[in-house]
Amino acid sequence: MSRDLIITPYSRVEGDLRIHLSLEDKTVTEARASGVMFRGFEHILRGHHPEDAIVYTPRICGICCISHSVASSLALRAVSEDFSPSPAGEIATNIAHATENVMSHITQFYLYFLPDLLSNRFSSFSMYDEIRKRFTPFEGTSTLQAIRERKKFLEILGYLVGKWPHTLAIQPGGITKSIESSDIYHVQGILKDFTAYIESRLVGMPLRKYLEIDTEERLEESLLNERDTLSDMGLFYMAARELELLELGRGPGRFISGGAYPFQEDGHFFQPGYWDGELEPLDPGNISESITHSFFSDGNEFSSPFEDRSEPSPEKESAYSWAKAPRYRKQVVEVGAIGRQVVSAEPLITDLYGRYGSTVFTRVFARLHEAIILLAAMEEWVSRLDSCADYYVKNKLKDNARGTGITEAARGFLGHWIVVKEGKISNYQVITPTAFNCSPRDHRDRPGPVEQSVTGTVVASENDPVEVDIIIRSYDPCLVCTVH
Repeated sequence: MSRDLIITPYSRVEGDLRIHLSLEDKTVTEARASGVMFRGFEHILRGHHPEDAIVYTPRICGICCISHSVASSLALRAVSEDFSPSPAGEIATNIAHATENVMSHITQFYLYFLPDLLSNRFSSFSMYDEIRKRFTPFEGTSTLQAIRERKKFLEILGYLVGKWPHTLAIQPGGITKSIESSDIYHVQGILKDFTAYIESRLVGMPLRKYLEIDTEERLEESLLNERDTLSDMGLFYMAARELELLELGRGPGRFISGGAYPFQEDGHFFQPGYWDGELEPLDPGNISESITHSFFSDGNEFSSPFEDRSEPSPEKESAYSWAKAPRYRKQVVEVGAIGRQVVSAEPLITDLYGRYGSTVFTRVFARLHEAIILLAAMEEWVSRLDSCADYYVKNKLKDNARGTGITEAARGFLGHWIVVKEGKISNYQVITPTAFNCSPRDHRDRPGPVEQSVTGTVVASENDPVEVDIIIRSYDPCLVCTVH
């Protein structure tokens, strides 16, 4: 029996997401993901001084605003006269950026993703009562502790970049806030306390010991050794195995990473690259966008962000989303923590991906794993802060230039494209992680990653397709960022 099902608005995602499912005998035969609002930041920026982009673009999203600050500052660096940014400012920016991303990973796990496991659909899980005890929204022991610790962890951003969200301290040449010895001391203390929380609650072991795990066999041995003392990560891993999440919601199998946390002396902490069975260098020139099924009409159905003008066309008959369809080499690609770590050849995630592909389990687990990696890295980065260092170097913008600022937000690849003519912004385009993952079909009618992952899913109840919900939330959509 055939049926169409429309889910809107979608709960526990950022922004307005609309999912249209076609089902045949409880199997999804087609899915369409729609962003249902227009925001127009690209139009707002035209005619402004280039440095205004650092003020405006972080307002695209209050969750990943530092990621947008970083991308915008890198774009402005690309249209500046040659200069050397402050190495100390780069370290401070990386710590602030990592703080935001770690916080996002933990928030997504406890507040957005885990409530789906409370569905009656999963009540057969042998530790379902423990899931309810720990993860019931605003009541579960682990959820409440995550909310408390999140607030404390965010204080790092006050000490390094003044405030969150929407700091103005991150600039092409570093950061404009001075960092005193007392600031460094407080950041070290907060980081130490948050690490202790992650060790005791999330992983159940010291981070250094956890980071030695490089295969699923060692992961199983470490996380599932005692059922009575399972960590939250161990409980999730057990649930994923019993509830068949290991292979649910398979993605397209191609990734791009823009690279994250650059250091002038030795490249990026997470490397940029394109992965399609083997690793290749990332070429931003290979990124283009299709608008065939988007509410835009620019005269070119497939174009570079430098050329696209984002002209709205709300009556366009073939369109169903205000998101565009970004592609790499005109191929559908997935972005996110799993892509970053596959591109960077991180051993454990590479092993899990080789076994299961990109699935609900591997996408969510990669974010938790990355949070742990970053906490360990931040400890070393903070030790390199120096109250006597210069954290900012002034840059000089060119009157006519074009440039790209690329980084990684928690959800994946983030790029800002800027064109400057006669000292003013002529064009500014933003491509966000959810633009890749929740894109509509392109000029060849190929579904985006979320649409692909949902198609073929069998649902137990057409009135409550929690199997579809859990796939979509494993991508952690942010439509606020995406609709431009």
